[in-house]
Amino acid sequence: MRDRIIRIRASGEELAKIKALARGRGLSISDMMRRAACGVRMPSRTLDGSHIIMLTRTLAELARVGGNLNQLVRRANSGKLIGHDAELTTTLSSINTLRDRLREIMT
Repeated sequence: MRDRIIRIRASGEELAKIKALARGRGLSISDMMRRAACGVRMPSRTLDGSHIIMLTRTLAELARVGGNLNQLVRRANSGKLIGHDAELTTTLSSINTLRDRLREIMT
């Protein structure tokens, strides 16, 4: 049973950071402080609506960039763009990996 109260002093800036961290983890300040002090793992950060919107827009932009890059890779592979095929293929692969990671974060 939790029957003890612990009081701490904090600056306004520190309190704002503590509140933001707790809110981002979906915890009360008390629960977050207890977990941090006792070494209990914190839940991963939660995403709010504005984060989801931003990630969705980022995915759309990456899709456009990936589409343009894919056209360049096809030209390079067909011999119409010489000397950059390996770099383009690597870049396209990196963009696809980034898109996959963003999708994982959103789910």
